Amino acid sequence: MEQRLSRKERAAETKRKIFATAVQLIKEKGYDKITVREICAASGVAKGSFYVHYKSKEDILRESYYADMGHYVRERFEACSAAGKSASYTAQIIHFLNLELEFAEYAGYEMTALAYALNLSACVPGPSEHLQKRTFSQILYDAVQHNADQNRTGLSSGEIFHYFESLIRGLMATWCFSNHSFSIVEQGKKYISLAVYSIYKEEPETH
Repeated sequence: MEQRLSRKERAAETKRKIFATAVQLIKEKGYDKITVREICAASGVAKGSFYVHYKSKEDILRESYYADMGHYVRERFEACSAAGKSASYTAQIIHFLNLELEFAEYAGYEMTALAYALNLSACVPGPSEHLQKRTFSQILYDAVQHNADQNRTGLSSGEIFHYFESLIRGLMATWCFSNHSFSIVEQGKKYISLAVYSIYKEEPETH
């Protein structure tokens, strides 16, 4: 018997559908060339429903980028954990950081660059809500705290967390500034491995 979704679940699914459709259209046509009307038509959502979730097209970038990154990362991280993979905390940290870059690749260069710019500009009038929006980063913070006994540096868990977060944001910025001239996922795997194993005693697995 098919389980019926609650009103809250249906609303969340509609919002994700709008975001996924916007990602697809931006990749195909470019952000400036799509309209709210097109997004609604392509996602099968009424225009009124769009404005229940977003104030404008810019809101998709400002708000949903973080929400959908959180959904993307959590869903895949939990699926991996349920399958018994990434057992060590070091492996969990690496997996989490790679997932953040995988989402940037999924969302695309243009959407990532615009989301970055819009949210960075919000810091000027302040206060910035960037860190509060990234609630999924709690997964990373918890793994860093649990891995304290492998820490080979004098850095605190909070400092290590900020180091890893800064690495990811820096990679995203460099990817955008270089007009996505390199694979953020493949290059990112190398940098993440170097960064993580410079902090922790555990040696990388050999294949």
